[in-house]
This record gives sequence, C-alpha cells and structure tokens, in this order.
Amino acid sequence: MSTAPDPRTARAPRTSRSERADAITVLLYAAASVVIVGISTWLRVLSTFRETGIAWVIPIDEMPVDATGDSGAVSIQGIAQEVLVVAPNVNGVSIGAIIGAIALTALAALAVIGSVMVVAINFLAGRFFVRANARAFDVIGWTLAVTPVVVLLLETMGRNGVLAAGGLGPGETAHPTEFWAIAPIFATGVAVGLIAVAFRRGIRTQQENAALQKETEGLV
Repeated sequence: MSTAPDPRTARAPRTSRSERADAITVLLYAAASVVIVGISTWLRVLSTFRETGIAWVIPIDEMPVDATGDSGAVSIQGIAQEVLVVAPNVNGVSIGAIIGAIALTALAALAVIGSVMVVAINFLAGRFFVRANARAFDVIGWTLAVTPVVVLLLETMGRNGVLAAGGLGPGETAHPTEFWAIAPIFATGVAVGLIAVAFRRGIRTQQENAALQKETEGLV
C-alpha cells in the first residue's frame, strides 16, 4: 500500500529562471525602497520642524509673484497658489498629530515593502499558495485601505494647529476632495485584499487535492 507525501514536508516545486529573476529584482527594488523611505522621512522631518516653528504649506488666493530661483540666478514671474507658513507655539496635540502622520506614513510604507519582500522570498523558494503569502497580502491590503484615511485626519489636525498658532483662523475639517484624492489607494487596498482571498482559496484547494490524492492512493 502506497502513501501520499505529507504536503507540509513535500519539496516545493522548482521555479523557472525567469521567475527567480523576477523575485530577485523585486527584492532589490524593495531594499532600495527601504532606503528611500528612510531618507524621505528624515527630509520631511527636517522641512517640517524648524527652529522658528512648524512649517506647513497652505493654499492661498491666486496672486502674481516675482521671485528668484537657483540662488538668485533665475528670475521667475508667475502666479502663487500656495504659501509656506512657519508658525511658532503650535499646541502639543497638533504637534503630536503631525509626528503621528509622518511616522504612520513611514511605517505603512515599510509594512508594504516588507510584505512584498516576504512574497518575493516565498516565490523564490517555490512556495506560492502558502499562508505566509496570504497574510502578506492581507497586510498590504489593510495598510493601503486604512492608512491614508488616518494620515489625512492627523494631517488635518496638524494643519489646523499651525493655522491657529499663526493667527490664520481656527482651521477646518478635511475637504471631500482630499478623500477623493486617496480613493485610488483605498481601491488598490481592496483589490489586494481580494488577491489574499484568492490565495486562501488556492491553499484550500491545494489541501483538498492532497487529501483526495492520499485517499485515492490508500485504496490502491
């Protein structure tokens, strides 16, 4: 009587050369992305928290401006639609919200990158329909769906604190157009969540096929 191999200990199928190359490319890009996230986060911290206060870009009514660029080497004439405000004495709640928005943005990016790396490593090893990949897609999906909304709310709190400290009014709630701007990211998160569901279905089908094969071979 023959017995079917245990699916938990069975050797993973060999990946093709192109599949390995794709997985390695993803890992290299992911490693570079981690560095970029670190640098961009640090630059954002430096540009926001200044010696004279908290810097924030706010929209203004259109007005003509004459300015210079490249350390005065270039003369620029145009229309200004935004202005950088540096406000001292911003309240602690707003400062905390700004720090939270920056930190959450960085952590979300690292979570997505890390999950992609997990999937790439599993693909490189020939492990496709496994729970680790499904969980990785879950992390990506939930991160993309939830993080932009939370970051927008935190940034709104921070902006209102800057406006109040700068004597520019009490601020306002997030504008509906701002939510529409993050809608594509939310939709992407939902789509990735469906990929996680598909992977779980593939895992279940794989387990059912293995069990059926074991029963069939047990009758021989």
